[in-house]
Amino acid sequence: MDFIKPCNIRLTGYSCMLAAIGLSSPVWAQVPTNDAADIVVVTGTKTERKLLDVPVRTEVVTAAELAKSHARDLAEGLKNVPGLLIKPIHGKSGQEVWLQGIDANRVLILVDGLPVTASTGSSVDLTQIAVADVSHVEIVKGAVSALYGSEAMGGVVNVITRQPQQELAYSLTLDSGSYGDHDVSRTPFNDNHLGLHVSKGGDNWFGQLTFDIRDKGGSDLDPDTWSFEGDKGDKTNLAGELGYRFDNGAEIKLKPSYYKEDLVKQFDTFVPGIGDVKKVKGEQATRKNIALAVSTPVLQDSEINFWYMHENFEDITQQDVVSTDYTDQERVGENQFDKAELQFDTVWGDNHFITAGIVGFQSELKQQQTKSSPQGSNRFSELNGQQNRHATELYLQDDIFITDEIEILPGLRYQYDSDFGSHTAPKINAMYRPAGLESYNGIFRAGVGNGYRTPTLKERHYIFDHSALGYMVIGNPDLSPESSVSFQLGTEFSQAQHYRADINLFYNKIKDLIDTDLNHQASAETGLQIFEYTNIGKATTAGVDLATSYFFTPEFSGDFAYSYLYAKDDNTNKHLTQRPEHQIKVKLNYHISAINSDLTLYGNYQSEEFIDSANNTTSPAYSTFDFKLNSQINDHFKVFVGLDNLTDTVRDTPATGTDFRPKTGRFVYAGFRIDG
Repeated sequence: MDFIKPCNIRLTGYSCMLAAIGLSSPVWAQVPTNDAADIVVVTGTKTERKLLDVPVRTEVVTAAELAKSHARDLAEGLKNVPGLLIKPIHGKSGQEVWLQGIDANRVLILVDGLPVTASTGSSVDLTQIAVADVSHVEIVKGAVSALYGSEAMGGVVNVITRQPQQELAYSLTLDSGSYGDHDVSRTPFNDNHLGLHVSKGGDNWFGQLTFDIRDKGGSDLDPDTWSFEGDKGDKTNLAGELGYRFDNGAEIKLKPSYYKEDLVKQFDTFVPGIGDVKKVKGEQATRKNIALAVSTPVLQDSEINFWYMHENFEDITQQDVVSTDYTDQERVGENQFDKAELQFDTVWGDNHFITAGIVGFQSELKQQQTKSSPQGSNRFSELNGQQNRHATELYLQDDIFITDEIEILPGLRYQYDSDFGSHTAPKINAMYRPAGLESYNGIFRAGVGNGYRTPTLKERHYIFDHSALGYMVIGNPDLSPESSVSFQLGTEFSQAQHYRADINLFYNKIKDLIDTDLNHQASAETGLQIFEYTNIGKATTAGVDLATSYFFTPEFSGDFAYSYLYAKDDNTNKHLTQRPEHQIKVKLNYHISAINSDLTLYGNYQSEEFIDSANNTTSPAYSTFDFKLNSQINDHFKVFVGLDNLTDTVRDTPATGTDFRPKTGRFVYAGFRIDG
């Protein structure tokens, strides 16, 4: 659709000037600036804009970088992005992402603009999202986009999949590796991965199919014990797309997808008078999703986009004492939701681009637990029955081109929730590109936004009974919604094929933050530790992200990033837990032209982090290094080798509750990729 392309938007010379300038938004992939200038992003404005032209700061991880780092899933694809924290999900398999000191429960994860179910009821497991079909990943930090609802208080991560090509295209990736003496499978091929993507387009019809399976043999930091840390099992993704393009430019797409995981882990617990009791934890998760998307031009320089999706997510976890002949605990959770959105985009006058939309959403969550003993089984609801929620949202945004140098983006989002009523969240962004800094691609961005998040069904109704381990987590139906004010300010400079530098400041003020707290009275009455979801008051996260890239020679380049984070509970003036104050991320790449190969070293450092709210206990600081070799044999065939966690930096065992260093050690692997 022509009107969303800079030089066809019926504006003054401003957008055409932008198209002639090099890179101005951060691309961690470090592709040449001319290529980066062609990247089209959608997350910040919900309309296609060139990366260099978007007023909402957007960071991008390209398909080239995903391939260079050998990422198998989204967690691996994001771990080298400056300012991001990739963390294990507490009490579950998988990993989640934190942005600007705001935890994963408040970060919205999308695939092609469509939401992904939170596997735990609160946060999305990034390891469930394969990247075999990914074009690039877009990251918007902070609550500065008016176009997203409750889950986006901390920011948005949007996975953009490839578009089918006119000719038949395919890619096949196969790799396998080992943790050495720490393999649970005791085979040379402990972890295996197969990814396949096929697409074909025509004058009207187009389609694609993606299959990805990750078979994990498990990893063990202490092979002499029963317990092991790294899950054993497999994760499978299957996704398809079938579409038709009409002669007037309208499109209709049907996109089904399926995910399944089957994982096991061994652990033990100490029982007084008995000793260590051997147990096995199993988890089977299934996600079924189908989406319909329609876009069509209307009138002159206008477009309507509509999509509807239905998703069902089922998660079954089991805890079994090895010495018994029955399954001691089984928990079955099911989350089903439907969501639809209608968006209208139009050019108004010579310097306005209007975006308006309406969103409808409904969700159902139920979770049951079965406890068994020699006397029989007891089945009960952990959510006091099935819980439901529905919401309606409206948004309006005006992209105003003031002059050839100044663009402002005010927006407003209205939300009505079935349980919490109405809320209106205003946002505004601004971009300034001084004409005097054209040769340096100088750009300044600022954003202010109101974040708003309603409590999840889990936080309000959940009963997580772990009495056997001495604690319970109880939902609180009286929770209030959270709100925040987010400030973002940044500047960027770059010069084609030489360097790029950007500085970004952020400040987030959160009110009525929801977290778990120990209920002393209930704990005394039951003899257990009773944790209850509660609004703990106010919190502040603030800091700075500094990043620079430099091409020392045509063959040798380096990326360097430093992040500082201030995260405090405003009531107690104590540091918020699990948030390291300092992060350093480094990437060095050397290209050997004679054999068309790249040697890449990734380095990550993070400082210590507090474990408890009283700030008495810390998890140690640590560094990890990953080494990658990519050798392009010809236009269609590449071989690669990787060494993850080169220094074998791992947590102490069994102190897993107070040591958040990696739970998997050195991993050596090799593979190949065929493109056609």
